[in-house]
Amino acid sequence: MSSHKIYRPAALAAVALLALTACGSSDQTAATGSATATASSSAASAAPSATSQTGLVAEESWIKANTSDMTGAFARITNTGDQPITITGARSSAAGMVELHTTVIDSATGTSTMKKVEGGFTIEPGATLELAPGSDHIMLMGMKCSLVAGASDTITLETSAGEYSFDAEVRDYSGAKEEYAPGQATSPAAETMGDSTDHSMHSMDTSGTASAEATLPQCA
Repeated sequence: MSSHKIYRPAALAAVALLALTACGSSDQTAATGSATATASSSAASAAPSATSQTGLVAEESWIKANTSDMTGAFARITNTGDQPITITGARSSAAGMVELHTTVIDSATGTSTMKKVEGGFTIEPGATLELAPGSDHIMLMGMKCSLVAGASDTITLETSAGEYSFDAEVRDYSGAKEEYAPGQATSPAAETMGDSTDHSMHSMDTSGTASAEATLPQCA
């Protein structure tokens, strides 16, 4: 009888200990699972939507300060994805019309001529598109306001991978004098001045911009 009195409480204690251990493991597993689920949920909410990722990255972006109704936007745009991306168009709230342009050099005369790019710019995976004065660029026309040096504007690209926006600083620039290619005078001022309009990347002679300077308000 005495042996039963000694070992029965011990057996009960062992059973209780096993129950507590099992309970503790269950609680710990549940807590761990809950924490993991919370972390996964937080990570999912923090991750950007796949549909908003184009794989494009714009660097060294800027816009030439304008006093006339047209100007140019430039940048180094890299395709960090694994598929080719074609930039088909662009827009800016400061411009009534935006086009993708390239510059062609006449080997006989050395004259540089601007023309609209048909089909857009295609950037291969890992490649970088250089948009620069005297080369490929984004043409802002029908300017609604004057962009002054030190300000900034947002350029939105329309691409085969979705839309991509970037901010560009406005700078003073006076180089790269180009003309429109025949039939490419698409801005109102260019149509008025004719096909040989001097882009001036992209300002006209002061004699042709006096009225524009007087009527264009400064962009907010």
